[in-house]
Amino acid sequence: MTARDDDLGLGVDLGSHYTKFVVSDSTGGRVFMKVIPTLSRHHQAFSESLTGIRNRFNIRGECATGYGRNSYASELKKPELICAAAGVSSLFPLRKVIIDIGGEDIKIIECEPGGQVIQFYMNDKCSAGTGAFLTEIADKAEIGLDEMSALARRSTSDQPMNSFCTVFAKTEILSWKFSGVAIEDMARGIYLSIVDRICKLPIRAGLPVFLCGGVAAHHPYLCELLSRRLGAPVQITPDPQFMVALGAAMFARQS
Repeated sequence: MTARDDDLGLGVDLGSHYTKFVVSDSTGGRVFMKVIPTLSRHHQAFSESLTGIRNRFNIRGECATGYGRNSYASELKKPELICAAAGVSSLFPLRKVIIDIGGEDIKIIECEPGGQVIQFYMNDKCSAGTGAFLTEIADKAEIGLDEMSALARRSTSDQPMNSFCTVFAKTEILSWKFSGVAIEDMARGIYLSIVDRICKLPIRAGLPVFLCGGVAAHHPYLCELLSRRLGAPVQITPDPQFMVALGAAMFARQS
């Protein structure tokens, strides 16, 4: 650790599915990272994680963000899109577009080199294209999330899943199964439907695009398909699942 022991910030991103902890130093370095399920029956996991972090590090400030930020008694709270912009900008200080795919929503964030948000867009109330959608549909297709990218990469099919509604999408998967669609084509079709969903949102052309969030962490082939559709390079950030918590940690250290 190069920073002083008392120069650390703790960011807590309480997402709809997972809670991420990041301890960051004055350089924006990720000194510590941890993820736990948000809605676990073992509620003590959250308090035990906090206690462990506070005992191990001399935390200067804490900041809560994410879907459940108001459930956490932190003096500082920030919206997740602000934290995503700050976290990604600490690693990539240039004007850019960030695509943050979380458990329940998709955010398109255009921001300045220093992380100031210029404009942003989100998907509507439907969760199609999000992590929850992908998990449910892959489960219906009997595709393990850890094998999905490798399977889809072997497919040459350009047939997307047409249904955005999770219920109808499950029915479409069932139809594919009865029709004997190869599992590789199903995997690619699910990804193509998510790319369709993302590209319905305004994405400014000509700017570098960075992908973060839990979906980006576990589905690298989605990034490849999105890059082809946009006709521009799309880069997955380092530790993409922790970028929002990193931004919160940086705000915490500055508070």
